[in-house]
Amino acid sequence: MNHPSRSPRPPAEAERLRAVFTEAAYDVTPSAVPLAAIEREGRRRRVRRRTAVLGAACGMLLVPLTVLVLREGVSAPVSGPSDRVRPPASSAGTSSPSPAAGKVRVVAPGERVEVAPDTEIWLTEDGKHWTEPGAPGPQFRSVIDGNLDLSKPGVSLQESGQAGSYFLSGIFNGKGEPARVEVSTLAGAVNGTALTLAGKPGWGVWYATVKVPASLTSDAGMPGVTRRVTVYDSAGGVIARQEFRS
Repeated sequence: MNHPSRSPRPPAEAERLRAVFTEAAYDVTPSAVPLAAIEREGRRRRVRRRTAVLGAACGMLLVPLTVLVLREGVSAPVSGPSDRVRPPASSAGTSSPSPAAGKVRVVAPGERVEVAPDTEIWLTEDGKHWTEPGAPGPQFRSVIDGNLDLSKPGVSLQESGQAGSYFLSGIFNGKGEPARVEVSTLAGAVNGTALTLAGKPGWGVWYATVKVPASLTSDAGMPGVTRRVTVYDSAGGVIARQEFRS
């Protein structure tokens, strides 16, 4: 069955439709472009990207610092006040090194000080105790038995030695805080060292070591090598002085 073919629209109708569409298009008013909103959004995105970049960079810097802190914590831990190492307190029966010559050291009662090889001195409230090579046991010199006159300044002396090396020591008493001890010997003047108890006991112990050539000593018995002992205070005043040999 054959359908009749449609004939094309006449040009006048097409022109009329074009005119209608054109008029309708002119009546449509486009909305304004939101430039301010677009600009704000652009700034927001730029700030967000910049913040993200900076955060990543800071993170990269913080990682090595964190590792460094951890390594420091492992290799050198920080101790609190309760973890600090404290030196053991001196007590009777223990020995501590001798202070350098010319010094004054405050010791605890019974604190033993090694003052020479195999020689120790310790102080108690009643006097001077010491040990020395060849002695059968500890030696003692009292400050309360009346053998020392503590009512006036004075210095006592004990000497021992062999092969030209002599150990000199004794008790001194007087008013003032000792600061220096000077010992005059056959071989010249040497600096002595003082030991004293805390507080103001009014007495202390001095000692010194000196080498004396054999030509200056006699062959008969134990020679006296000490000429004079002087104990000074910090101002240079004399606390006690004693002559032992003219």
